[in-house]
Amino acid sequence: MNRVLKNALVLRPTLALEKMDLYIKENRFVDFIDGDVEDCSGMIIMPGLVNTHTHAAMTLFRGIAEDVNLDDWLFKYIFPREDILTEKDVYIGSLVGFMEMIKNGITTFVDMYFFEDAIYQAAKDLGIRGVIARGLADTDGRGDKKLNLAEEFTKKHLDDPLIRGGFGPHAVYTCSNDYLKKIVNVSKNYNAPLTFHLFEAPGERENFRKRTGIDAFEFLESIGAFSDRTIVAHGTHLKSEELKILALKGSTLSYNPTSNAKLGNGIAPITDALAKGVNITLGTDSAASNNSLNLFNEMKFGSLIQRARDKNPTIMKVNEMVKMATSNAARAFPFEIGKIESGMLADLIVIDQENLSTVPHENFLSHLVYSFDTSAISKVMINGQWIYDGDFTNIDSKKVIDEFEKAFAGINSRI
Repeated sequence: MNRVLKNALVLRPTLALEKMDLYIKENRFVDFIDGDVEDCSGMIIMPGLVNTHTHAAMTLFRGIAEDVNLDDWLFKYIFPREDILTEKDVYIGSLVGFMEMIKNGITTFVDMYFFEDAIYQAAKDLGIRGVIARGLADTDGRGDKKLNLAEEFTKKHLDDPLIRGGFGPHAVYTCSNDYLKKIVNVSKNYNAPLTFHLFEAPGERENFRKRTGIDAFEFLESIGAFSDRTIVAHGTHLKSEELKILALKGSTLSYNPTSNAKLGNGIAPITDALAKGVNITLGTDSAASNNSLNLFNEMKFGSLIQRARDKNPTIMKVNEMVKMATSNAARAFPFEIGKIESGMLADLIVIDQENLSTVPHENFLSHLVYSFDTSAISKVMINGQWIYDGDFTNIDSKKVIDEFEKAFAGINSRI
């Protein structure tokens, strides 16, 4: 279906607003085409946001582990519950996670979890775009089986227009060195995204060295883990010389400020990373550690916490933050996303210019970062289709929430 969105204010790749008509041929922006006309007067259209680190199904764990450190959070609360999850649980948890993302203007995601077919089905049922990276660990002796599943999923979706596969070794403390080598090599065979948690918490580097006698970053570099397909999640305790290597390799660092702060893990060295030329994107992490899936929140908090740490109000400018949530992400993805221009995929959000959080009408970029309320989002398009228009177009949201509450109660009854 071809569409013409008329009379909108459009956030261009330069981050300037321009009054123009948008032409969409099936699922891409084009210079001109005849099609169904929709009047977007009084609306601002911008690219959909990209969430480069999440575990969508963990909406099922929202609020269960508060005021604890990462070790307790993982080993006392999260891992025991994950051990009893069913495929149906992961489907409904992912569906709710993707619904929340879409309502908050997120049109593309990178998810790391298991039961990847269930995550895929949830994404397809809603119509959201993303990379599903099977979460991989071999501490339970089933690492090879998991890697085989990740490989099969990736092969099956090499040409999928919405969902691609990837590989998600959980962390250097849940994957043996030999297993990490194997994962990196398999991911190269498919030129597939590789994403992993790295130096999220204090002590991770030291514990790895005590266990193996080598440095974790040096080991990962030696096995080719850093490339332009790599998304490093967190990186809270990366060193300056390591940031240089990430920049040189073209790797992406997914900045997750809220999750890092909530679990007391520290503040990622983003100003240093930017100075070194690292590609920085934004991630929410999960609803269990954030607790919301809202990149506008990450833009604001991510900017302010860096300014507070450096005691410098001139860093982390609004245009940088908006790029982290949109166009920067395209460098790490197998999709043409993040900008509204001819040839790019038609993923966009429509914002009501009269919403209280977007007035006065001047200084729109500032409002996006510092005052934006996602109630201003009236419509969301992904792949040329309206997915959200005050409600979801492809699913019954009330039925989904009812099923979600049943799944949550069932998990609690089994734990």
